[in-house]
Amino acid sequence: MDPANAHLAELGTLWRWFEGTIAPGYSPLYSAIATAVADDREVLGLVQATPPDAHHPPALLAAVHYLLLGGLDHPLGAVYGGESDADPAPLFRDLCLSHRDELVELLAFRRVQTNEVGRSSLIGPGLLWAAGRYGAPLQLVDVGCSAGLNLLCDEYLLDYGPYGRTGSTEAEVRIECEVVGGPPPVAPRLPDVAGRTGIDRNPPDLADPDDARWLLACVWPDTGRLERSATAIRRAAGRQPAIHAGDAVALLPGVLAGLGPGLVVVVTTWAYAYLLPEQRPAFVDALRATGRHRPVVWVAAEGRGVVEAMDASGMPGPPDAPECDVLSAWSFDGGTEEIVALALVHSHGQWLDWRA
Repeated sequence: MDPANAHLAELGTLWRWFEGTIAPGYSPLYSAIATAVADDREVLGLVQATPPDAHHPPALLAAVHYLLLGGLDHPLGAVYGGESDADPAPLFRDLCLSHRDELVELLAFRRVQTNEVGRSSLIGPGLLWAAGRYGAPLQLVDVGCSAGLNLLCDEYLLDYGPYGRTGSTEAEVRIECEVVGGPPPVAPRLPDVAGRTGIDRNPPDLADPDDARWLLACVWPDTGRLERSATAIRRAAGRQPAIHAGDAVALLPGVLAGLGPGLVVVVTTWAYAYLLPEQRPAFVDALRATGRHRPVVWVAAEGRGVVEAMDASGMPGPPDAPECDVLSAWSFDGGTEEIVALALVHSHGQWLDWRA
């Protein structure tokens, strides 16, 4: 097989993986589209024409959604809006091929920004656990924060059903999280946050309508998250927390050194996985160095095995989500370190299974 065809085959395998492990049962819309794209040489050829870091399926899915959110008149828009039950796969193909140049140009510089506010329902119990160990207030640092929406987690209502709610009932952003095992720590309010800082390679500017539309385009249309995300983006526009743009490993030591008083809590939500394996020891070393002088807790929501020190192999997930992800807390306090598995979780905060 020549290299071009071999690469198309690899892309097809990637779309089949996405359909088989990410979308089914959660996004029927994207599941149907991914199944068709996996065997569509023309659409895969479009993907092949974009930079390598835009080859992951959510990138093209977001680019198509971006055009529709911008007012593109195409029948796929009615499917995305829940107004039509037409098969989305041929419509997605038609849009991709009829707007190929626009999509390739868009993906030349846009990258997926998974700033999912539903993840605040996972961050919240992590912050309560950390404050229960070391006290408050917190200096909150979100690495890979995108637009920084989850740095405002203490302003949202986090609803855990019979286990209680955290936050004001007057909050505009309301997040429901099913507790499938527990109980997790739930309190009327999150610990006081004395400072909030983000780090992201390319943070979107919510005051820029195009950036805000792209951020919303990265939300999967049929998962019930679109309106909530739009509300969070609108609320945060013009009042984004401070975000440092650049390489996380390079910036982290300086960011930690500049924090004010309070417990340092560093959060990663499916961002540590994007660091190259050779970068990861330096990330942990930065936390360890700061932890020699003041307590630091790293609250990480990542795939199994990504945080190398967190062995969750003996923690089977729920029957319908055996390959779920792990919320962990790694504490650095003087010369003492401890890593704890807090919960098994859904990557968008749909549910959690508390284990700590």
